[in-house]
Amino acid sequence: MIDPKAVERMADFFDVRSEGYEAHMERSVASFAGFYHAVASPIPATKEALRILDLGSGTGLELDAILDRAPNAAITAIDVSAGMLERLRAKYAARAERLYLVRGSYLELPFGTARYDYAVAVMTLHHLLPSTKRELYGKLRRALKGGGATIEADWTVSPAEEERYLASYNARVAELEPSRAGAYHIDIPMSLTTAKDLLRQAGFSTVEVIWEADGNSVYVARC
Repeated sequence: MIDPKAVERMADFFDVRSEGYEAHMERSVASFAGFYHAVASPIPATKEALRILDLGSGTGLELDAILDRAPNAAITAIDVSAGMLERLRAKYAARAERLYLVRGSYLELPFGTARYDYAVAVMTLHHLLPSTKRELYGKLRRALKGGGATIEADWTVSPAEEERYLASYNARVAELEPSRAGAYHIDIPMSLTTAKDLLRQAGFSTVEVIWEADGNSVYVARC
């Protein structure tokens, strides 16, 4: 029997860890600076007021590199954790006019249609089942303007490892009370093969892997 207390709800998990989150990411993400530079690299260096959607923004680790390239970008940052968003707000207080912070689940919030030039998801979607990701990718595709792109940066695994994580997930949630998708902090990393397939199914025309190191990947899906 799995102890339900061993699995935390997503918001609670990140609220508790918001203070040490950035130090944890620096320790755990290989080539930390290169990883976040790669996230921003598909966004052109421009003075235009690009509209960018940031899913699971956390404390905004990806925003320095993005705002260096597009300093006038208007960024909508969504996160389920109030603690994470408060740290993001304090960190970027001098650029508050460029940020619109939204507390909530990006699985449930509307994104609108053809509103954004880019969407970014960094180290957040590996908590979602493939079917949930497919639905989210479709919502992102509809939210992007023509010529827009989604930039995803995450932990990726082999197809065999993906199957093992899915089996473990199914065993763990069987012991928990029913809940909406993405409510629990459980790792379900996917393979690049699955990521590419799901993004193409959602209507993206091309998917390109632009960076890889030690199990972390950055890939761009273009409309």
